[in-house]
Parts: sequence; C-alpha cells; structure tokens
Amino acid sequence: MKRILTISLFFVLTFLMTSCNTNKYYECVPINVFDTYANIVFYQDGYEDSYNAIKRKLNEISRDTNDFSSNGTNNSVYDLNIKRELEVSDTLKDIIVYSNNLISDTDGYFNPYMGRLNHKWKDAIKEKRILSKDEIDNELNIINNTSIEINGNLVKINGDGNIDLGGVVKGYALEWTRKYLNDHNITKYYLDYGSSSVYIGDISINVKITKPYESGYMESFDAINMGIATSNGKHQNMMIDGVRYHHLINPFTGYPSNNYDSISVIGNIDNGLLDAYSTAIFSMEESKAIEFAKNKELDLILYKNGISTYKKNK
Repeated sequence: MKRILTISLFFVLTFLMTSCNTNKYYECVPINVFDTYANIVFYQDGYEDSYNAIKRKLNEISRDTNDFSSNGTNNSVYDLNIKRELEVSDTLKDIIVYSNNLISDTDGYFNPYMGRLNHKWKDAIKEKRILSKDEIDNELNIINNTSIEINGNLVKINGDGNIDLGGVVKGYALEWTRKYLNDHNITKYYLDYGSSSVYIGDISINVKITKPYESGYMESFDAINMGIATSNGKHQNMMIDGVRYHHLINPFTGYPSNNYDSISVIGNIDNGLLDAYSTAIFSMEESKAIEFAKNKELDLILYKNGISTYKKNK
C-alpha cells in the first residue's frame, strides 16, 4: 500500500532538526540558497552522499545566478551585468541559454532581460511607492533592445538591459536534482525549493496549495512523480489605494500583473519549464493562460478574489 502524506505547499516550512531526522523518513537540513531554503525529504536509505552532492550543486547555481552581489569568483550574473562581457561557468552559460530560449517558448511572457525593471520595482515596494509611467516605458524600451551573444563561455550583453534569472533558477535547480537522484537510483523523495518549485518523486502525497494572502488552501490533490510550480506576490508586495503591487512584472506593460492572486502549474515535465511557465502565465489573460497550459499538457490552477479555477489537462 502506498503511503499517503499531506504536505501544505507554498509557505516557508520550519524545521527543528540540526541534522537529518531518521524517524520513518529522512528530513534533511534545509539548504540556504536562492534567498530562500531548499528542503529535501528522502523516503529511502542511501541518501547521504546524494544530499551532499546536491548541496554543493545548489550552492554553485545560487552563486552563479546571483544578480545582487558577486559570488567571490567574479563570474556571477551580477558581475556579467556590470562588465557586460564575461567568461562564465558552464552552469551559468547553460541557464542563460535555457532562459533566452524561453522568450519565444512563452510568446514573450517570460523575459530574462528584465533585471533593471525588476530591481526598480523591488526597491519601490520596499519604499512603498509606484514607478512613473515614463520610467517604466524607458525600461521596457531597454528590455526590448537587449540581447546576448555567446562564444564558447564568453557571454556578451548587447544593449542596456540586465539579466535576471529569478523566474527560472529554482526550477532549473530542481530539475537538476531530480535527474541526479534518479540517476543514482533514489526515487522516493520530496523536493521543495523555496515553496514555489516542488517535485514529488515515487511516493503519493496529498498536496494542499495554500492561499497567498489569507488562511486556508485553494486546492487539494494527490500527486506522485509530479512537479508543481506556483507564482504569487505573497513575500514581496504592498497595497496602495486598494491596489496590490508585487514583484511579478508583466513584460509587456512593465507593471505588476493583477490578473490573479496566485497561479500554479502541475505536470511531469522539465521543472525549469514549469517554473518559467508559472512566471509567464501569471501575466497572461485567463483565456490565453488556459490555452497555453492546455498546449503544454499541464494542469493549471488560477486563483483570484477567493475563487479557484482548476483546469485539468485531459
């Protein structure tokens, strides 16, 4: 009989252990990466070497994709944005190419060149102010005229835009972990990277997706061998004159998208794609969001004003 567990997703889990807890399952020390925590639970023995390898890789990915500070080796996204041309690691090159390809894959709703605008909105949220239309229009023009050139590991940014990989990096790291574990014959596990990118291995878990701005949950379902990615503004937002502003910016309007309070995509595909798709869908109108998810053969949860719409791919 398969063990049925209940996990409430999309809030920061609190762990009381200082090492892996071996009571029925192995709940490991959270890994501090991507300005959040990666939580890993194993449901089989022989995980120790894998956990240490995953920790090393996640730290590498987190350092390389950091766009707020140098990683100490001077080849992070932060360094690339400053120098405009940089010899980067194989990992960072792969993520940049991966993200660049997602622009066309999402009809432009995912754009990795929004770094300047994203940072400006995050600063504005902290200061509780709204960016001016002129400032936003200027940034959109910069984004639309930014591209990259890659020659070996040499990456060059053309234009004045900055790279921001925050909308894909947790999913990319999650997918690397999933492949690594499966290659090492570890199949029973639960991965939660920042509560917005989750993968459930070969074990049945009842998932409850919590509401972003109130108590309770919007949907509950059983999952096995399944990825779940969510996007909402729970952790970075402000209210001004009854309007909520957050860090999820529509790449076409330059403003925070308020089509939904939260969206989740569910499917057994590349978790990096799931992460990017959740970012992209958050800015889409409902009809386009539903059509996009259907074409990608994904289940979709749209949540707005206390109403949850769950579109299952048949």
